Amino acid sequence: MRILALNIRHGGGNRIEAIARYIGACHPDVVVLSEFRDNANANLLRAHFGRQGLPFFAAASAVRNQNSVCIASRIAFIGRAYPQLGPDHCHRLIAAHFDDLTVYGVYFAQRQAKSTLFDFLLAGPPSADPAALLVGDFNTGRHYVDEAAATFHCARQFELLSRGPYVDCWRSRNPDARQFSWFADSGRGFRIDHVFATTPIDARVTSIRYDRTPLTQAITDHAALIVECASATSRDVPA
Repeated sequence: MRILALNIRHGGGNRIEAIARYIGACHPDVVVLSEFRDNANANLLRAHFGRQGLPFFAAASAVRNQNSVCIASRIAFIGRAYPQLGPDHCHRLIAAHFDDLTVYGVYFAQRQAKSTLFDFLLAGPPSADPAALLVGDFNTGRHYVDEAAATFHCARQFELLSRGPYVDCWRSRNPDARQFSWFADSGRGFRIDHVFATTPIDARVTSIRYDRTPLTQAITDHAALIVECASATSRDVPA
């Protein structure tokens, strides 16, 4: 299964056709889009997804001007939203339950407000799910590792996430590397797009990489994150 995660920046704006073309060129099985907005652009995206063989779809919010998160897939899934997060945060998490894996699309809030979603996830995989993969825009990371300084909010909770129920899939494979997925206007880089997984699912991740094409072509302001995950019966060895 190839999973593509991308922040499309305020619903995609007039870049939506370029975003759709980029997604199609990557040939994903599952797409997670953060800063998705359920507006006219969403209708265009869903039409593109249908033509690209990604007909199954779920979004965390139907509010037209709200930055949210959605999942599209070529494989049928059972979608689930999380109203228990409350009206200020329920649009930040959506689940796609497949036969042997659940993909949770996330879009964390700015500053300290992201602590609510962290607290929810630190309590354990949603629904005690042992086959969980969390992917999307976390809007934070590790001080002096995923950024040059120490400006991230909720960095402590971010670190705790990988010490408890989940593994930071990219960092566990690249312990000393520094790679950024978003750049501030000042030019400073930050790794804020991540994928976490429960241990059994992390063992099935065969590759994980950032693709800066969306950045270099001004399609959006984030790099894409592309994850390959083997099936539960595969004998592939993690990269």
